[in-house]
Amino acid sequence: MRLLTDAEVRSFADPVMAAEAVSDAFSEAARGETALLARQRISAAGLKLSAMSAILPGEGVAGAKVYTTIDGAFRFVVVLFDAASGAPLAVLEADALTEIRTAAVTEVVAARASPGQGGKIAVFGTGVQARAHVRALARRLRPVKVAIVSRGEAGALAADLSDETGVVVMQADPGDAVRGARVVVTATRSSAPLFDGRLLDGGCFVAAVGSTLPHARELDDATMGRAAWVLVEDRGQALAEAGDLGLALESGALDRERILDLASYLSGGPVSAAGRSESVGRDVTVFKSVGIALEDVAVAARIWRRAEEVG
Repeated sequence: MRLLTDAEVRSFADPVMAAEAVSDAFSEAARGETALLARQRISAAGLKLSAMSAILPGEGVAGAKVYTTIDGAFRFVVVLFDAASGAPLAVLEADALTEIRTAAVTEVVAARASPGQGGKIAVFGTGVQARAHVRALARRLRPVKVAIVSRGEAGALAADLSDETGVVVMQADPGDAVRGARVVVTATRSSAPLFDGRLLDGGCFVAAVGSTLPHARELDDATMGRAAWVLVEDRGQALAEAGDLGLALESGALDRERILDLASYLSGGPVSAAGRSESVGRDVTVFKSVGIALEDVAVAARIWRRAEEVG
């Protein structure tokens, strides 16, 4: 059994590989060939321990992601097993993996659900997930500019990301960032909505990847009410964890018929990007991510294989 440190994971991973792994995993899920165990949490003495798992026969692996949370700080590992023999294959430190896979999922969905390349992207947040999303979406969607929204000064970060991506990145206030944006990403731990959904352009794609607690939300009722479809990685887990969904359902801004599993959407199931409804003012697409083990295990398997090839 192999142990891969976070530094090794980052050296063997790349965003293109991660996006391909995620896309293949959801295709396998759409065929009904995977198994998923939703996140379970326990806590005591100020420590929270979370675990979730998945089986991907197409990748030849089963795996579990386990992580601790202390004062809002996370530490992750992924354990991989051989799906044929049951033997343990590897343990991967997964801080970098979590950063890479989350942006990869948004990238895959945005490639299908967003209005296309060019234009402006708005990103709320300045942490590792916000930065990873700027890099991934700049590569895939080739925007003209990226507007970053931060509670503090983000000029230096904007300059660094501009140099790294070759795209104009600037700091903006929430209203200016959202107006005219083709894609809006929220990657914060906010418990209250970050912007007024009435400001969104028609056809906008909104990805909320931050808050994952029932009492917290990054998107307001106006945004959820305008959503032709709200895409989720796993319907059961999303409804249990995402305040963006639960609170909008309670208020009546969202109905369950507009919540769609990502596997079905990406496989061209009952609703495709070209066939989304635009009636009664529902002219945006929302992706609410909570993170599921299917993604972690798929990306971890590709990283492990690359590490084995390199030796």
